[in-house]
Amino acid sequence: MPNNLIESYETFKKAYLKLKEFVETDNGTEKDRGAIINAFQYTFELLWKTLQKYMQQLEMLDELGPGSVIRTAFQYQIIDDGSKYMAMLKDRNLITHTYKEDVAEDICSNIKEEHMETLEEFIKNFDKKMEK
Repeated sequence: MPNNLIESYETFKKAYLKLKEFVETDNGTEKDRGAIINAFQYTFELLWKTLQKYMQQLEMLDELGPGSVIRTAFQYQIIDDGSKYMAMLKDRNLITHTYKEDVAEDICSNIKEEHMETLEEFIKNFDKKMEK
């Protein structure tokens, strides 16, 4: 994992672009679904760890877990809609701790229909914060 904030954010954006590529080329196969889910898991990990580094740099955060990071980021208005990020965390946890075909299908749909938009919004907003 990247050590500093800029490196972490750039790695996150690269992971997001790979996820986006997988979503755009999805043919509905189990292999494609697996690629999307794996790319989402990696992208989400980089997202919350980037948020964590950002808030630690600004001395806003002592907590370490993704749920705490998301709640604190919402509290400090670093992210707009905490519930969308918590939904991503829920899906990441579901797929990490259990693998069932119907759950994987639902999560893949959530990624394509909801989470991609949330990730894109995050990048637009966070790019502005990184310019400061």
